[in-house]
Amino acid sequence: MERYYTIDIIVHNRDDAYDKVNELLHQFAKYIKLRVGYPLEKENMAVIFLIFKANNDKLGSFTGKLGQIKSVKVKSIAITN
Repeated sequence: MERYYTIDIIVHNRDDAYDKVNELLHQFAKYIKLRVGYPLEKENMAVIFLIFKANNDKLGSFTGKLGQIKSVKVKSIAITN
């Protein structure tokens, strides 16, 4: 069953990880309903907020792949009624 999730992504080293994160965002683009990103250039960091609509397996695949990228932290929360 598809449902909505919020996903928070913190990229601690933009130089090393940002291209890999963007590649995954493009691979899962059809599930992303909203994307807001904020680069913190002085700190070489970025914060990305997503609204993601998919089943639990797709969510797990996406967040699991993000979590394997060095210097990336990811948290997801199901949006419930």
